[in-house]
Amino acid sequence: MKLPGDFYAKYWQQAPLFQPSAVELTALTPSVDQLWQWAQVSDSARLIEPDAHFQVTLNPDAPPQGRHTLLVGQIEQLSRAWDDWSRGLEPIGRWSFADLMISHATKGASVGAHRDQYDVFLIQLSGQRQWEVGTLADRQLPEIDSGGSQLLDGFKPQASYTAKPGDLLYVPPGCGHHGVALDDDCMTLSVGYRQPSLAQVLERLAENLPMQRVNDLRAQPPGIQTGAADALRAQLLQLVQTLPDADLIEAWALATTQLANADCDAHSEQVRFASGVRACVLDDHHAAVMGERFSLTPDVLQALCSTAGFDLSSACADTQDRIEEFRDAGWLEDR
Repeated sequence: MKLPGDFYAKYWQQAPLFQPSAVELTALTPSVDQLWQWAQVSDSARLIEPDAHFQVTLNPDAPPQGRHTLLVGQIEQLSRAWDDWSRGLEPIGRWSFADLMISHATKGASVGAHRDQYDVFLIQLSGQRQWEVGTLADRQLPEIDSGGSQLLDGFKPQASYTAKPGDLLYVPPGCGHHGVALDDDCMTLSVGYRQPSLAQVLERLAENLPMQRVNDLRAQPPGIQTGAADALRAQLLQLVQTLPDADLIEAWALATTQLANADCDAHSEQVRFASGVRACVLDDHHAAVMGERFSLTPDVLQALCSTAGFDLSSACADTQDRIEEFRDAGWLEDR
């Protein structure tokens, strides 16, 4: 994807960006029939009909007569070609990659004005789509449940774009957006990146706290009333502020990589992580994989995440043992 040099400083999680002619994906664009075939075997396919109050149908069997949008998620798990393409999006971070979703909409169809809780790149594959985009202030707008769709109440767009094949629209988390298909050939790719919630990071942090760093909070006044909230807040703040950076980073890494799911099988000596696996480096000798901590060097992790994969025949005994653990867990696939 072609992104401006100041993308991460000015736009990432801050403001939407429309980038014409950002990526060429004609060779990978599926037919509508192929997308419906994927929908039959996907666990994350749904149909949305705007003329039926944005009614959501999970695991649809066939297209209805009226206007509609078919959305099929986890495309990278259904297509090796799309999985290979997604592994090349390294600058953003494989650890936060959520999935690829492809939608097909008939003319005039829409999923309504909504917001997502993750970063998303919307790339037009075929046809045209009219986008209306808001701002981060849309995080405060109430949502209305309409047929299972969560639509923004009071959405007021601040910009409008007509997306043609190859055009890209980046939308940060919480920013409202609304797309309408301008023809029957409207197909859009969504590339999602998800971050863990603060609650998930705190949960993993609490799991790994050394007992000697946990102060005893039982020293409270007698009777039925607890101590002051300010005192407890001060103790919690002191605990977090005195934790080593490595403990905080590890809690974040474990929470991030636990968001994924995978169930694959590998038999060859040339292997890589399955498309549903999330992993990131902790330090020169350890990595977080699927919410767990493992002894693994950055170069091996990089190879396992890459398109080419990792050659087991070149691995030392400890690395082979570790990769066998990944194989047993169902996290590897043959390259």
